[in-house]
Amino acid sequence: MVSHTLSAVDYVLLAILLLSSVVIGVIFGFFKSKKSSAQEFLLADRNMSAFPTALSIMVSFLSAVTLLGTPSEIYIYGTMYCYQGISWIIASIVTALVFAPKFREMKFISVYEYLEKRFDRAVRISVSLTYSLIMFIYMALVLYGPALAFSQTSGLNIWLSVVSIGVICTFYSSVGGMKAVIWTDVLQAIVIAVGLLAVAIQGLIILGGFKRTFSIASRGGRIEFDSISFDPRTRHTIWSLLIGGSINLLATYGFNQAQVQRYMSIRSTHGTKQALYINAVGSAFVVFFSALIGVIIYAYYADCDPYTRKEIEDIDQILPYFVMEVLSDKKGLPGVFLACIFSGSLSTISSGLNSLSAVIIEDIYKGLLNRQLTDERQEGPIMGVFVLGFLFPRVNRRGGLVGFFASLLFLLWIFLGAQITKKQMKNVGLPLSIANCSDTTNTNWTITTTIMSTSLKRDPLIDLYSISYMWYTSIAVGTVVLVGNIVSYLTHPLQPHEIDPKLIIPVSDVCCCFLPERWREWLRCGVDYEIYHKRQNNNNEVEMTTTHTDGTNHTNSSAQILNTDSKKLIRSNTVSPVPIVFSPSVPSTVNEAHESSSAN
Repeated sequence: MVSHTLSAVDYVLLAILLLSSVVIGVIFGFFKSKKSSAQEFLLADRNMSAFPTALSIMVSFLSAVTLLGTPSEIYIYGTMYCYQGISWIIASIVTALVFAPKFREMKFISVYEYLEKRFDRAVRISVSLTYSLIMFIYMALVLYGPALAFSQTSGLNIWLSVVSIGVICTFYSSVGGMKAVIWTDVLQAIVIAVGLLAVAIQGLIILGGFKRTFSIASRGGRIEFDSISFDPRTRHTIWSLLIGGSINLLATYGFNQAQVQRYMSIRSTHGTKQALYINAVGSAFVVFFSALIGVIIYAYYADCDPYTRKEIEDIDQILPYFVMEVLSDKKGLPGVFLACIFSGSLSTISSGLNSLSAVIIEDIYKGLLNRQLTDERQEGPIMGVFVLGFLFPRVNRRGGLVGFFASLLFLLWIFLGAQITKKQMKNVGLPLSIANCSDTTNTNWTITTTIMSTSLKRDPLIDLYSISYMWYTSIAVGTVVLVGNIVSYLTHPLQPHEIDPKLIIPVSDVCCCFLPERWREWLRCGVDYEIYHKRQNNNNEVEMTTTHTDGTNHTNSSAQILNTDSKKLIRSNTVSPVPIVFSPSVPSTVNEAHESSSAN
């Protein structure tokens, strides 16, 4: 039962956020637009600076699911999840140094165009359709899940939330294009930072500071940073978070259409790298502050847990419940937090809409239907296939397709098995207490749950289904690579003269430079990168931006002139992707949305 409701001030603050997003869309749609073109709508004329784009990259998949799920994760499972902040940094740096420069060099609007160049159209369409389906599902979860959590704790009308976010996102994304999406993301990043800080500071004041807060959390077993188990079934360990988590996030940063569009919208490759470094710091900040809020909430409810008492229906409601119960006497503070959550939803959905526009136009309408659009009419998983294409030159089209579908089916099998056998799995949540509540009628709730779970027949594959969701993407990529290579070598692998060096990232030069030259030569699979690199150097490997007398910026890239000899090469046919992780940071039922996206 809702005991606290939002005030008029809270609704005003929320309305200001939504109207500001609309205004930004109008400005960039009707006043700042130079021409109606695909380049402007989807890539912001490739003329964005690093800092605003960095904030946009940061909030695109730091969704409301993350903002609600991370505190509930800490509340139930403890602080091991904090290592995920380091994973954001690792994934951002690897993307900046390896994958983002390669995509910029190729200058594709849709990242899946690469798959057609490297493999064939069947691979491109298979992956882009899979991405579209997953993104639609993910956007629905991001839109509905947080709205449901807030409606049950604050009295906010759920359909008001869903409709307002959906309509406003669609408006400014379709009217203002990528520029509007990026600048509204900047606004939303500021709101998210203010919301997190406001809740954390006020919570610490109520509890009496850091020392008392962490002392209570430590007595409750929530402060943990030393889980080094090698058992893949352990939910969170240093290995699963730093290795598995980094690969999960690399799938998002390295190969997600929504993110790569942002890299392409920046003026230069140097600026793209700067944006990703800024994003690394900002994303880690959000994860660490969300985790701190989780510690604060646990310390506050350490002896009277509202989830055990059934005052909330789902653990993901714990943060909204805390805000409404503890902070609602501070007029406007719940509104600031609500705007923070709405900002997370707005940024993710607008990014999804813009990326889907690119995929639908470039991959489906043009690629599948062989239709063309004039610029005036254009609006606008997966990591495995790109890894296979970039790093394994001899993989062919059959290996790619078989690897992709094998990975997809295997991950789907594990994910569905985990959902079906959930009650048979060991409960790894830390204990919750209602010892100091005035009403303790629910004290046997935990015991009842345990008895129910032990009475079920144990599935023989329960160990497979119990693998931590942090390893899902790693398993998927490994399946793609393994199956893709085996099938390719059984069905005539590509020969050196059939491989276009422009489409390959040489492993020997990127991460094996310490090996002897003859070993590195073997890793190149017979591909001669020397001529290709010379051509890059002769044509300004680093992008040069020249300012003309008319004040406009023109960007010249080496990618524009790398089309002579490469056109003579015979492109191969292969693919093998695996679904990508869209919300790499969050557990629980909003958490289950995260685990679901990881499985995909």
